[in-house]
Amino acid sequence: MTTAALRRVCRASVLLLLLGGAAGGTMATEPVGSDGPAAAAGPSVGGRAPTANAGERPVTELNVTINGKHVASGARVTTTDDPRLAVTVTSQARISLLSLRVDGRTYRSYTPNTTNFSRAVTLDLRPGAHDIELVSKTPNDVTEYRLTVIEDSAPPTMQFTKPISVAGESLEESYDVDRSRVTVAGTLHDRSNVTRVEIEHTYRYTHAGRSEGGRDRTVIRDPNGSVSWPVRLIPPQQTSTETTNRIEITLYDQFDQVRRYEFNLTVTDEARPEIAITDLEALYRTSEMRVNFSVSDAVAIRSVRVSTAEDPRLGRHRLLSLDPEEQPVEAEFTHTVAVDEGAPTLTLVATDASGQQRVVSRDLNYSALITPETRFETRRTRFRGEDRVSAVGRISQGKIARVRVETVAPNGSVLDIQTVHSGTVVSRVDVNETLQAETDAYPVRVRVRTLDATGVEYLESVTLSRPSIARTQTETETETASPQPTSVRSTASPSRRATATPDSTPAGATNWTVAEWLPEPITLATQSTRESSRTDMALLVVTLVVGLLFLLRF
Repeated sequence: MTTAALRRVCRASVLLLLLGGAAGGTMATEPVGSDGPAAAAGPSVGGRAPTANAGERPVTELNVTINGKHVASGARVTTTDDPRLAVTVTSQARISLLSLRVDGRTYRSYTPNTTNFSRAVTLDLRPGAHDIELVSKTPNDVTEYRLTVIEDSAPPTMQFTKPISVAGESLEESYDVDRSRVTVAGTLHDRSNVTRVEIEHTYRYTHAGRSEGGRDRTVIRDPNGSVSWPVRLIPPQQTSTETTNRIEITLYDQFDQVRRYEFNLTVTDEARPEIAITDLEALYRTSEMRVNFSVSDAVAIRSVRVSTAEDPRLGRHRLLSLDPEEQPVEAEFTHTVAVDEGAPTLTLVATDASGQQRVVSRDLNYSALITPETRFETRRTRFRGEDRVSAVGRISQGKIARVRVETVAPNGSVLDIQTVHSGTVVSRVDVNETLQAETDAYPVRVRVRTLDATGVEYLESVTLSRPSIARTQTETETETASPQPTSVRSTASPSRRATATPDSTPAGATNWTVAEWLPEPITLATQSTRESSRTDMALLVVTLVVGLLFLLRF
């Protein structure tokens, strides 16, 4: 073969190689933009399918609006009426199905068979929360969209708990209450949120022939589900023909939906006022008595009168107020009564707003208030030996200026006397004194002399009989004798062992000798004991050798 022919063969071989490589590359490549198979993927959630690479999978997007406002998947939306839902689906592939579901049931179903689809629908919903779901299907994927719609088409409501108990949207025109200080309270209910509560109290009454009135108003913002507001109602008056209390409550939710309640509260005054005497005190320096008392009424107190004369209309008259807006429901008073001979009678008269009265009378015993009371402790007031007496007791109540205690012999002579208290006026004195008594003079009297603040002395005594000789000796020995421990040497056998330490041996008990406290001597082991020890040692050695061999093996 010539050189030229050889060159032609080489060129042809190279050309064939190039053509074969090109043909193989074309067969392995899938045209761009075909609808052929792609990598498998699950459904998308959130209104858009996962982003697809070119040539892998089409992209599907769901855009949803509620009443014209875009809403992301997973959101919660509150509306006042049936919402209008608009959905737009865009995909690179043909959309074969769009399903709209409400609370798990199919509400609408569409088969667009296009790559773009839009539809708007008004959801006919009941008040409350509803689950909305949109499902889109293309040949290659499934896209889901979810949201919650809360329909709040009704204004808020209030369930009253005070001063009336009413549930529902409507109330009566008027309610009766038996007091003038009340609290308007209740719980709020709404699908969304109550943002503001307005409470207004309007009242009118007649005073001194003229019609009077006023208004109290408060605004509660962000009430957090409940309302509580104190109200002072105008009480009915004995001379008034017109008294009204109007309550108006207005509720606003976040959509400015409004609910208003209006009703009258009529105060009924059927109970009479109450009077309580809280304290009586004798003023011994001025011979007067101080009386502290309180008056209360559920509606209002108009006047209080204090008298010590037979005619209760006389005395000091305290007019609290004729104005219904200023009449209290409770008040405290202090009154001083001059003490004449005998016990004066105190009369208290309380009149409420409607003219009802309460009368309380009490006899004031001045001497009883300043008279001390003496009490002996009989178990502790007794002989201590033959010539001493313990006097224990207490003087209480009254006005105590001085206390003395003494022992008196059967013939009336004073054996001993002690001053327990003197100088200041007190209301209690404790007595705990030891006084002398004669050894051969029985019975002995223990006498207490108490002087009150007015200079009157009061005597109280207790008689002690002759004490028992045996008891007296025992008490004397207990008080005077000092017990001494007695040491007694034991004559018992040396083999007797003690179970207590010598230091703990009580006085009068048997003491052991020093030798008895030494341990017993240790005796030598017997022959059998020595043989047993040799056997045990041999057994121990064998056991150790066997154990060592076992360890070396393993």
